[in-house]
Parts: sequence; structure tokens; C-alpha cells
Amino acid sequence: MSDNSSLSGQSQTDQTPIRDLALFHYISDKQARRNQIFLQQNLITLLEQGEKVVHYANNATIITDSQFAILSSGNCLMTEKRPVDKSYRSTMLFFDNTVLTKFFLKYASSIEKISSKPSQSQEPFLVFEKDEFIRNYIASLRLIQSQTSSFSDKKIELKFEELMLHLFEKYPEEMLSFHIRSQEEYSDLELRKAVEQNITNNLTLEELAFLCHTSVSTFKRRFIKLYNITPRQYFLQRKMEIATSLLLQNEHPGEVFYKVGFENHSSFSQSFKQVYGISPKQFQQQKMTFSQQTLID
Repeated sequence: MSDNSSLSGQSQTDQTPIRDLALFHYISDKQARRNQIFLQQNLITLLEQGEKVVHYANNATIITDSQFAILSSGNCLMTEKRPVDKSYRSTMLFFDNTVLTKFFLKYASSIEKISSKPSQSQEPFLVFEKDEFIRNYIASLRLIQSQTSSFSDKKIELKFEELMLHLFEKYPEEMLSFHIRSQEEYSDLELRKAVEQNITNNLTLEELAFLCHTSVSTFKRRFIKLYNITPRQYFLQRKMEIATSLLLQNEHPGEVFYKVGFENHSSFSQSFKQVYGISPKQFQQQKMTFSQQTLID
């Protein structure tokens, strides 16, 4: 996959409309760096080998091959990590909101009987641990995929319903709260959430704008209006506040730099000196000496 990718379970051309429900098996022998992904459909990712890191605007998750996840459509950042000496492998089910609506209508009477209340926290993803049902379910999808049949689409539809029924039975609260993300422009509150949740995640301005469904210029304009400061100045200021807090807790500067989102110790020290005029180590030593002197006095 490449930057600004459009991820779907089939090739997309003007002549080939996207199906509302599609099964796809993905294999890669490359370590994929973090990419901007536009999910045109919701995605059930049944990871078989490797690890997937997913960032939405105000939340992120890591999915291991002992787990599986449901991701809502929209803009997100993805990193795929393959295991040593093995391929990255995943079976994926893409589905439109119309498919989910159809499921809810078909099983409305059963779903209404669920006593659990939906969670107040509506996340753009759900992550579950694999159980024996899911492991067998993945094997059954592989069998369907390996066979060409005029009934393949119907089989996939039934397999989707089978999985959803299993999840509603086992995780009713989470499934009731699954939030289909709107593609409408993000509100100021949502933009603030995206910023605050990603202070130390080392995202670029382009990636943040992408997650907020805006251009870089629009993101900058709205950011300055909200914070009265440029994104670069704001992120540097906030990272330094977190860094000083950690240093005062006697954390080693060599451990602090990656916790506040710097790629290496050198760039962290340079930025710290730019703000405070001294190195992180000198800052820590001065504060510790002052504290000890205060106790003596």
C-alpha cells in the first residue's frame, strides 16, 4: 500500500463498482511504514500473521495476530509489521453501512432483547481477542475464497451475519456502541481531540490534517484560530512541558525523548536547549540540586 491509499477488497475502476460486501486475503513480505489510508468501507480485519497499528483522529490501537478488529470507514493511518522471517497475512471483510443496516433490520427483534446498554464511549474501532469460533471462522472464509461458485456472494453474506451474531452474543455492549464515523467536516471539538490525543505520537502536520478530513492549509487556519499559536510552536511547547515533568520525576533523558515523540535523543536535546537554554541533563541536575538544597535549608 502507498501513501494516500484507498483500501478496498477489490480493484476499483470506473467500470468496477465497489461491492457492498467483499472478502479479500492480503499477504505482504514487506515492512510497511505508516501510510495514509482512506477506508471507503468499514473493515473487519482478521489478522493471521503480524501486527497492525491504526491511528484515527482521536484514538489509536495496536492489533496483534491473537486479535481481530472492526474498523469504521474514513481516514486513518496504518502501519503493518510483519513477523521475523514470515509474511504479513490478513483476511479482510469490507462492508458498507447499508450491509450493517440490513443486518440490524433482519435481526431487530433479537437485538432489541439484548439487555446491555451501549457504551457511552463511541470509538471508530473495536478490538477483540480470537477464540475457537473465530479461528474456525477464518478457516471457513479461506475455504470459500478458494472455491469459485455462483453462490460465493451469498455465502459471504451468510458468513458476515454469522460473525455479527457471534459478536452480538458475546460482546453486546461493545457492538451496540460501534460508531459509524461521519464523513462530515470535523467540529472544533473533534479537531481539539485529535490534537490533544496525538501530542506525543510524532504525527506530521499532513497526517493530522488527513485524519481530520481537511487540507493542510485549512487545518493550519483552524488550528491557529483555536490555539492562537502555530501547530509547530504548540506541539513543541506541549512536548517540553511533558518532558520537564518526566525529568522532574527523575526519568533518564535517554528514556524521555521517545516518550514525548522525538525520533532520537539528539533532536530532543536540541529542541530542549532551544526552549530552556540548557540540556535535559543539566535541567534535571539543577532542579534536583535545588530540591536537595531546599531540604537542607
